[in-house]
Amino acid sequence: MLRIAIGLVLFAHGIGHSLGLLQVFGVAAIQPAWRGDSWLFGIDGAGAAILAAVLWTAAIVGFVVLAGIVVGWLPDGWWVPLAIGSALVSLAGLALFPAAFPTTSLVGAVIVNVALVAAVLWLRWSPADLAT
Repeated sequence: MLRIAIGLVLFAHGIGHSLGLLQVFGVAAIQPAWRGDSWLFGIDGAGAAILAAVLWTAAIVGFVVLAGIVVGWLPDGWWVPLAIGSALVSLAGLALFPAAFPTTSLVGAVIVNVALVAAVLWLRWSPADLAT
C-alpha cells in the first residue's frame, strides 16, 4: 500500500509540471500574469518557451518513470540517478520560471523535490526498502 501511495505522489508531481506546458503552448492560462519569461536569464519568447518546455517535459517523464520504479514495474537500478536528476530538473524549472505556477503548487513542488533528494542522498532510501 505504501508503494502505491508513494508512486501516486511521484506520478502526480510529474503530471503537475504539465501546468507549465499548458501555458507554454497556449492551451491554458494557469497564471495569466506570467508572460513566458525567466527572471534569471532575462529571456522571453521562443527561447524561454523552449527551455521551459524541455525542463518540464523532462520532469514529467522523470517522475512518471520514478512512479513506475516505486510500484515495481521498472528496474530499481534506475532509482538514484533518475530521482536526483528529475528533482534537480524540476527545481531548475521552478527556479527559472516561478511565476508560471500558483504559489501553492510552487511550494508543494519544491517540498516534494527537496524531500526526494533528502530521502535518496541523506537517508539512502530506495523503493527496495519497502515491503512488497
